[in-house]
Amino acid sequence: MVDRVEQKNSRVVVLTDPDEEVDWLRSRLKDAGFNPLCVVNEDDLLEAASMPGVGLFLLMGEAMEGSLLEMLFGISASRSATAPVIALTRSRTVLETPRVSVFDVDDFLVCPWSPDEVVARVSLLCGQKSLRRNMKPQSLYGFQLVRSRLAVAYANRETILTPSEFEIARVLVRYLDMPVSRQQLPQGPRCNGEQGASRSLDALVSRVRKKLESIVGDEFRVRSLYGVGYTLERAHHRRVD
Repeated sequence: MVDRVEQKNSRVVVLTDPDEEVDWLRSRLKDAGFNPLCVVNEDDLLEAASMPGVGLFLLMGEAMEGSLLEMLFGISASRSATAPVIALTRSRTVLETPRVSVFDVDDFLVCPWSPDEVVARVSLLCGQKSLRRNMKPQSLYGFQLVRSRLAVAYANRETILTPSEFEIARVLVRYLDMPVSRQQLPQGPRCNGEQGASRSLDALVSRVRKKLESIVGDEFRVRSLYGVGYTLERAHHRRVD
């Protein structure tokens, strides 16, 4: 039996499919002293993320598994960016795709899971700061990515980015000298026909390009790849036109 908790940020936002039966989970969370708020789509999830007092996100269902990356990005850019995320999945493979692997969930359970196990994980993490924000600076190819401050540093020079810009920079650095499609970026279009999303992404990448250039000089550049997406490339990898 999980002891009842008393803490300030006790709201647990639970994302489920509309037809998912979660009365058992809502009841167990209330018994443990939490304040569950159940939502059934991404828009409601992000609206809940703007509320005060969110201590944890619990994501489950087919909708989550199909849009996990976008949901993680939305949470990381919200008022509740420091709240931990637990994913309940039918298969661990949803957490191992290249797109999702550039983000982090704080914990996960693979089906079948027990009510006691779910509540125990929630009790352990609710109200704590997410590992996504507490993680040590990442060092890749000479870049330091400091997510806690949304900063990217190179050769003792640093630039501060917005949450959206930071996630783009993080993906580009991770896939240095390789093409990154628009769909690989969380702000990118989910299908090829979304022209508005493509234009917004171009503007966002342009801002990232300028900020990175301010710290890398002519050693690297962000280049647009027609019909593909973008790449961050080292000077010696550039094409000679």
